[in-house]
Amino acid sequence: MKPLLVVTLAIAISSAALGQRAHRKSSSSAEAEIMKLEDQWIESRATKDPASTKALLADDYFGGGLDGQAQTKQQFIDLVSAGQFAGGKTQQIDRKVRIYGDTAVSTGLATGVGQSGTDKVRYLRVYAKRNNQWRLVASQAARVTNP
Repeated sequence: MKPLLVVTLAIAISSAALGQRAHRKSSSSAEAEIMKLEDQWIESRATKDPASTKALLADDYFGGGLDGQAQTKQQFIDLVSAGQFAGGKTQQIDRKVRIYGDTAVSTGLATGVGQSGTDKVRYLRVYAKRNNQWRLVASQAARVTNP
């Protein structure tokens, strides 16, 4: 009886370890996908490209601007088209992506933001995987001011 118990436990432990490895692999793949979307997000804003912006945003997107005002998908696309975000060479630093199943949270600091190209912004963006595609569903940004 004991050898059967030992074999059963060994199989269970091996299966759990393999499952964790597969989960880590899929999470790192999802993280890479989100990082790529984050790069597209910055590019679409810099080039004032409403079509790319529209493709990245979920229909039910809800954002919060630097002024604290709520933004719908169409309002955000209009701001991008008007060049409200184009200015300097935006760089994202301190980037992190966390995957929670079909939800991803991206955080970081963007420099060279805004029409002047001198703003620094701390951001949080939430992506949801729908129909096997990641879409931005929510975002919030806060201007970083120097003391």
